[in-house]
Amino acid sequence: MKKRFSKIYPQKWVQGTFLIAFCLILFFLNLNQWDLWSPDEPRYAQVAREMVEGGDWVLMHYNGKVYGQKPPLFFWLIALSSFLWQGFTPLAARFPSALFGTLTVLVTFLLGRSLYSSRAGFLSGLILATSFEFAFRSTRANIDTTLTFFTTASLFCFLKWYQADQGEANNENKVEVKEKDESKVKAEVEAQAKIREEDKRSNRYIYGFYISMALATLAKGPVGFILPLLVSLTYLLIRKDWNGFKRMRLLQGMVLFLVLVLSWYLPAVLKGGKGYLGETLLRHSISRFVDGTTHVRPLYYYFYTFPVDFLPWFFFLPAALVYGFSRGMANKRKEFLFLFLWFIVISIFFSLSKGKRGLYLLPVYPAASIMVGRLWDDFISSSMEHFRTEWISLPLYLFMGLALLGGAAIPWVVSTSFPSHLPYSLPMAFLCVGGSLAMFVLLRFKYYGAIFFLLAGIVAGGFFYTLRVVFPLANPYKSARFICQEITSRIQPGEKVGLYGGFVTGPYNFYTRIVPIEELEKKEALLNFLRSSERVFCILKFRDFCQFQTWEERPKVELIARRKVGGDDIVLISNR
Repeated sequence: MKKRFSKIYPQKWVQGTFLIAFCLILFFLNLNQWDLWSPDEPRYAQVAREMVEGGDWVLMHYNGKVYGQKPPLFFWLIALSSFLWQGFTPLAARFPSALFGTLTVLVTFLLGRSLYSSRAGFLSGLILATSFEFAFRSTRANIDTTLTFFTTASLFCFLKWYQADQGEANNENKVEVKEKDESKVKAEVEAQAKIREEDKRSNRYIYGFYISMALATLAKGPVGFILPLLVSLTYLLIRKDWNGFKRMRLLQGMVLFLVLVLSWYLPAVLKGGKGYLGETLLRHSISRFVDGTTHVRPLYYYFYTFPVDFLPWFFFLPAALVYGFSRGMANKRKEFLFLFLWFIVISIFFSLSKGKRGLYLLPVYPAASIMVGRLWDDFISSSMEHFRTEWISLPLYLFMGLALLGGAAIPWVVSTSFPSHLPYSLPMAFLCVGGSLAMFVLLRFKYYGAIFFLLAGIVAGGFFYTLRVVFPLANPYKSARFICQEITSRIQPGEKVGLYGGFVTGPYNFYTRIVPIEELEKKEALLNFLRSSERVFCILKFRDFCQFQTWEERPKVELIARRKVGGDDIVLISNR
């Protein structure tokens, strides 16, 4: 089986090309099929648009005000993408995420190849590309896929440096032995040249480690350098490699890191002043981590979100962890330790934060994918030693059972809630039921390689269909564009739009192109706004509108439109 499987994709460049083509189809092909959905996508696109239209690429703006929540890299990328794709379309806004999602898959392939084998890296890349949360975020205008790429690239550079550094140390030991044995001068010269070459390569990788950290920091703030440093330093500490701390050029590397980060941050602070410094460094970095200003969740939040987000491959992660510490993997223990610490350290870091979202954990996905990829590589090639295959076959049976139940339940659920959409649910049902039955047959005949590709194919097919068919069907209920069309069809130059209720203005800025939209935080502000002598429009939630109608001395208003925008029931009213 191992020999047959190795002939499927015998060359490394074929494996890399296949992964690129796979991601092009899965991530890129449908990016323009539905609108930018609230809250993050239109807000980030709006920041990039105001950057381009205002001409200020240092100090970002949102709704006409200085925006200090995030660093600029991701917004620069959307702005550049808008030039490439001729406007701020959904494709332009999502293109950076799809690009860096694809690059993360490639780096995961290279990591798996460096740690284990080219085949294990290839399987790991496919696992990452078909994990639910990673695939979804790679098709959304969201910063975390970009952060994940640079975090992964930084740790890849650290690993390559460490491997080269270990090789350099071994070569030095060999030269010392040769000198003691009075070996030939030619052999010594060749050995010294090899050391110099290893040293040059080691330097390139260690500085790549710090450069990638700087770019990650420019993508999402301090977490960009905290995560790679925590993982790499913990790894050296656990291995008690004190010499590694000295040789990783911390002083020079951090100087390089600071030069890159401060090349933007210093001009931004000088331009934005003390208030901008406090907002970026304190409120949206330290305070968000310690106090949890948004998305406050319990300590155990990721214990029940990550298993769902990493489906379907989470079924095999427990087996991968047990296998990594098994006797049969003793000769690869340090490689597995690196991945395990990567996974654990970042998971603990985000668990300690008060503010939590499922997408925050995205940087652990490459490590989890490689651990599962190595497990599947040995399972397919039948090279497992001292490890029961039931650790994999039982999760497969569980997946098949859930897929059968899901395939049977999908048409029933859709026919109950959305009867007119029943025909659209049938392909998903056939994919789940047919795929699980085919997998059962393949498992009976022990065609493990075919099972892996079938499993990846089921997920990829279901995800592609969701982007192509399901999301466009849901778009009228998720997008702010439709209610914004009601505004733009009525509003005249000089008339104002307000928003009451504390939700974000970004979707309405983006689709009306009105900047600023007045943010009405209190009851008095709303009443004064609607009492204007000129015609004004106001966006608010339907529950707030119902409460407004109970207020005494309220001004007379007209209900113009009511639509679903994401999970909110939004109404548009006017005082004329």
